[in-house]
Amino acid sequence: MKKLICICLIFCLLLTLASCSATETSTQSFFLMDTVITVTLYTSTKVAEPIFMQCRAILEELDALWSRTKGESDVCRFNASSDGISDADARTFHLISTALEVTTKTDGAFDITVAPLVTLWQSCAEEDRLPNEAELDACLQIVGAQNLTLTDGGICKSESRVQMNLGGIGKGAAISILINYLNTCAITGGLVSFGSNVAVFGSKPDGSSFRIALRDPTQDSGIAGTLLLGDGEVLSVSGDYERYHTIGGERYHHILDPATGYPSQSGLTSVAVICRDGALADALSTALFVMGIDAAMEFYASGVFDFEAIFIASDGTVTATRDGLLQN
Repeated sequence: MKKLICICLIFCLLLTLASCSATETSTQSFFLMDTVITVTLYTSTKVAEPIFMQCRAILEELDALWSRTKGESDVCRFNASSDGISDADARTFHLISTALEVTTKTDGAFDITVAPLVTLWQSCAEEDRLPNEAELDACLQIVGAQNLTLTDGGICKSESRVQMNLGGIGKGAAISILINYLNTCAITGGLVSFGSNVAVFGSKPDGSSFRIALRDPTQDSGIAGTLLLGDGEVLSVSGDYERYHTIGGERYHHILDPATGYPSQSGLTSVAVICRDGALADALSTALFVMGIDAAMEFYASGVFDFEAIFIASDGTVTATRDGLLQN
């Protein structure tokens, strides 16, 4: 079941706009990329309107490239092909290159080729049954980075059944592209929310920090603490409470382990990643969720990527990659 207003489920944005009376604040929300997107700009409505229009145009264009359901998208054309596509958009090519890098460096904990497994679980949920072993094995045979190859502008597949799903990285990439555009506009700063992804740029008019309240689904209060985002930083959150299927009265969350084909059982209920690359933040929040706290902390210590993270375990234990990252 999809939770469209993810912003209410994962975190709330503490913008303290009342302190910004000296500068006008303009906000607009729209639905694209299967989520509610909210853009907040520290400027007048007159200045903001054409910027909002361009934001929507940018996101519509990216959605048309990366959607799994829009027939002319790069993703749909690849999935329908027998051997891949030779004319992928440069943005698609770059995004898949990033995805494959994360897949390789996380030993497959994040993988865009899980699309057949996603489809299988959706179909089984409609029939109110679990996938059987034969169905899972058939899907697992075509899941893995080895089944995708990038050539000069082309994306090739090892066999016709291989499919991809950019849902675990596309929103993060889109939010960074949007921030890059907003940085070219004559405004002091603002914030963009894609529900489970948030990015900020510039500064607030009163000079205070952008403060985000992170949800803890294991607590009645729902808030684990707050964290600060600086200019150009992106926050991505993956959780087992955001989207799920109900089968036989039991809930099965949407974050699949590419090694087993089942929803990850890593002992984590939420992972928040902060870095300056939206695509990387998005992909890593999924990968670290699948890896579990011990492997995730070892991965962080390795320094393979530059990021910070907050982990919330199923028993409510909260762990951060550095002291002071999460504040009470």
